[in-house]
Amino acid sequence: MGDSEWLEIARLGRVRGLRGELFAKGEQTPDWYMALPEVRIRLVAGEWFGAGVDAEAQALRITEARTYSGRLVLRFSGIESATAAELLVSGLVFVNYTARPAAPEGEIWLSELVGCAVEDVRDGRLLGRVSGWQDYGGPFVTLEVAGAVAGAVNAGIAGAAGAEIAGPPILIPFVKSICVEVDLAGRKIRIDPPEGLLELNAGSSGGPPTDRE
Repeated sequence: MGDSEWLEIARLGRVRGLRGELFAKGEQTPDWYMALPEVRIRLVAGEWFGAGVDAEAQALRITEARTYSGRLVLRFSGIESATAAELLVSGLVFVNYTARPAAPEGEIWLSELVGCAVEDVRDGRLLGRVSGWQDYGGPFVTLEVAGAVAGAVNAGIAGAAGAEIAGPPILIPFVKSICVEVDLAGRKIRIDPPEGLLELNAGSSGGPPTDRE
């Protein structure tokens, strides 16, 4: 099952109650989750739920989505007890790209940014391409830009326009003041990084531990 076919939509936390419910972190309303045809879950150890040696990952349906004390709670088909739900704790919930609903008006799926070229708006330098993102529950997410000019940044060398220099990933806050133009059709993001941003985090891909509750 190719990872590129799937979009992460929620992160599961601890079990709630005795009916197989789990707390979850997600960006959408309960009705949005209930409208999904089916999902897959990647367990904390990395394997897909229900996948065996000769079996595909198990398709699950979200049978209940609601808020409890201000937090999202999900329940899945076939998961009817707290014991069964324990296996899913800290798992990631995915939907197939072909089944994903449209992003809310004025928003985009972060997954649509993966593969986009990242250019410096000031001189047209190609800094690399988006390889992923980090989300630690703060006010914004951070794009990981791999194959970047980080090596040139660290060496104090100005990369030529369009030149892609191999190096460790750099981290770019995905905020309007920095990512000034997002062209999904052209697969390009133009950024206006504040002074010192590229030098500050070139080669840094770390961050605080992800809170999966």
